[in-house]
Amino acid sequence: MDDLQELIDRLEHWQRADTGFDGPTPRHRAIDALRERGPGVVPALVGRLEDLLAATARHHERVAAVQEVWDAWYEEGDRLTDEYGLGADIEPYRTVSSDSLPQQSARDRGYRDPYHLKQGIIEALHHLGDRRAAPVLTAALSDLACVPAAARALRDIQADQPVPALLDAVTLIDHHANKDIVFDPVLAALRHYGVSVGQARERFEAESSPLGRVRLMHLLEELPDDGADRPAKSQIRDSLIFLAMDDRDTMVQSQAIRALGELDNRGMERGSGVSGMDAPPPAAVVRSAIALAAHGNPPGHDRELTSRLRRLAVDTPTVFRAVEAVLTQDFPTPDEKELRLALRLALQVNISTMDADAPMRLIRALYSASSHPRVGDRALFVLRRHDYVLFEQMTQDDDALRAEARAIFEAIAGPGDHARLAQFSAGRRGRWSRLLSRITRR
Repeated sequence: MDDLQELIDRLEHWQRADTGFDGPTPRHRAIDALRERGPGVVPALVGRLEDLLAATARHHERVAAVQEVWDAWYEEGDRLTDEYGLGADIEPYRTVSSDSLPQQSARDRGYRDPYHLKQGIIEALHHLGDRRAAPVLTAALSDLACVPAAARALRDIQADQPVPALLDAVTLIDHHANKDIVFDPVLAALRHYGVSVGQARERFEAESSPLGRVRLMHLLEELPDDGADRPAKSQIRDSLIFLAMDDRDTMVQSQAIRALGELDNRGMERGSGVSGMDAPPPAAVVRSAIALAAHGNPPGHDRELTSRLRRLAVDTPTVFRAVEAVLTQDFPTPDEKELRLALRLALQVNISTMDADAPMRLIRALYSASSHPRVGDRALFVLRRHDYVLFEQMTQDDDALRAEARAIFEAIAGPGDHARLAQFSAGRRGRWSRLLSRITRR
């Protein structure tokens, strides 16, 4: 038995030793040795793979549970910071104190996915061709590292009802990158088991994750016509909008922006000098994202969409243009929830990264929103948080711009605002005095 376990361990090594000679890999030599032993090795291979799959699943569950608490903590921190201001002590207002945040165990921090070994065991089971392996091969479809190998094996090792697991696997895999290696084996297995458009559509309608819905829609487009109705491409528009705001995966973001352009029959908006991969989401798409997030969509993903919008708002001009359009109540007319989210995003805007006219456009948009009967007070709050921008506009060389900024200030200013303006002006004079002093000493 120990010798058998050693053979199974060797399945991890899929590369040839660097001997300078061609020859079978340690994995292939181990597979040959297992085949010589006959079908009696199958239970040991199945048991080992089951253990590895279970350990991986438990690790992901533990990590996800910790991450869920941290995500909620970050989201609450963003919301409280927007409410009370950067640098404010928000700890008393938290529902989960910072001191009680869960931490990953040392075991999970040091976890290394044994994906080479899992893939090697699946390859060995595939070569052995024993139907007793079918259940564990079907279970392996839930493990991202195992999906292609398990799908290939299941075309030769007949399983009972593997279609649901194969459809679930579609939501895990990228249908763009390495399509022939990753997606095509799953598609081939689904066709082998006679998946219908109706089955795929039912799975699509049950899927809640935006990325999963997009991937299932791609599958539906790849399946042969069997007379069943396919969902309209417009049913993934919200999912594509969510993915277009993905500031941490530019590949997914650019693919979503391109798909939205095709869906809406328009080209992508591009800033000058940026490649398609680096192009920001168009302002119209951001405007739609604001509407989605404000109304709790996509279901279960609205908090993440809001977080993405907040990060993008810092230095993405198209986000600023979308926020401006909402605050000035441009078409489509926003409702109160959309206005409130746009005001949150306006707090993040870094004017120094925008066009030269952006500061005054921000001031105008916030001042316009200040007349709204239900969010006017909040707009004034945000405008006062940007008072340094308004003060800067009141010192511009352009007479008309300076007068407009002064008029807005006088319309909203209270005693404290006049004091802050005086402090700003004194500091500005001090900087000029120091600059002139350095010049005259030269």
